[in-house]
Amino acid sequence: MRSGRSDRSISRSGPIAVLASNLLTPIGVLALGWSTTVLLGVFALDVIAGVWWAIPKIPFAAKRPNNALDDDSRLFGPFQTARGAIALPGPFPPVYLRNLPTLVVTACVLAPLETVVAFVVFALPDPTITDAVAGQLLLGGLAVVAGRGYETWADYFRGGGYRDHSPRSVLLGPFMHLFAVGALVFVAGGLAGSGLAGDAVLGLVVLGKFAFDVRTLQIERDPERRGWFYRLYGSAETEIDPEPVAVPDGDPLATVRPPRRVAVADAAFRGLTYSLSSAVLVAWGGVGFFAGIGAWSLMPWPALALLAFVGVRAAGRYLAYGTVEYRAYDGVLVVYDRLLSEPRARLEGTAVTDASVERDPVDRAFDTRTLAVDGADDDPGSDIGLTVPDPEEVNDDDANANRSLRVVHVADPTPIAEALGAAWHLER
Repeated sequence: MRSGRSDRSISRSGPIAVLASNLLTPIGVLALGWSTTVLLGVFALDVIAGVWWAIPKIPFAAKRPNNALDDDSRLFGPFQTARGAIALPGPFPPVYLRNLPTLVVTACVLAPLETVVAFVVFALPDPTITDAVAGQLLLGGLAVVAGRGYETWADYFRGGGYRDHSPRSVLLGPFMHLFAVGALVFVAGGLAGSGLAGDAVLGLVVLGKFAFDVRTLQIERDPERRGWFYRLYGSAETEIDPEPVAVPDGDPLATVRPPRRVAVADAAFRGLTYSLSSAVLVAWGGVGFFAGIGAWSLMPWPALALLAFVGVRAAGRYLAYGTVEYRAYDGVLVVYDRLLSEPRARLEGTAVTDASVERDPVDRAFDTRTLAVDGADDDPGSDIGLTVPDPEEVNDDDANANRSLRVVHVADPTPIAEALGAAWHLER
């Protein structure tokens, strides 16, 4: 059963950051003469700083999401299901390849989108930006960026907070902040434009932000409390600590791996076929359309998108099958990731329900074979629900489940089938 809150997550820097960020407002208003426009602008910059500071956190998050893995995704599935980490020199924690999809989506989509939304909401009341206001915005913006940076270093890296998070839970704070502060900015901007006294608007915004921060801190530090946002999205406490795949003692009876040239050809082939059998086909249409009308200056854009999707799919395919070797023990098959030096999956012979040899175009081109082995623990459906389970109800990692495996592009899969006691399936 899971504990409510990790001791590592309870540190002094959380209350200090809340106090400092909320003291910035009265100091700016009383000592520096900030107007409503400056205050709303600083809050918008705080939202932006929060999501951009989340980006360097994502690669190091040690947990995995409890209900956001799509094993069947041809594009991101091989990355999300990867186990193990890449050690970095010096004081840096290890980097996890399974966090790469979230990193790419956040850096390329979520962070730019949140930045645009924050600026649009700030600009809704049509504020007047003078040189003095711009200078105050710059000063306040630097303060919130520095504060977010200190919080990232103190809590997440030095304090070991990366051990408590998945890449998804890292984004919980920015999402909550965008929702709460964005609502405050929107309401306050409308009130300011309605002719309400400036002091009343300032007081509403300051008290609203302070109440939100205090409530968030209460929920984070009380294992008995879970707000509705936490129930819909999840939190660090509902994410899963990956467990290692169990490996039998002794040396394997047989070890096979696909030849590198075959793995590279397979990755390229899968990347190309993915572009022709998915929504990426639209990019091919864009390339053909612009080439057909002679718009050569526009053609590189869909071509770059096409290459990006093909490259990601090919890299994922190579990560899934090109960097592994298959180790057959007496009655157990272990898929070992040579790149990450970590066992990735296992299948017990007693759980094998069927086995067959297949040959795709790559197999026929290089005279190899693919062994498909069906396991008894295949997931019957998605585990994504309307709300996230309570921490004590979250299932543990299923590292040793007997799911179906594929021994891809090997010269002779017979030793694997014999070690599993499944060779008789191939004789039918």
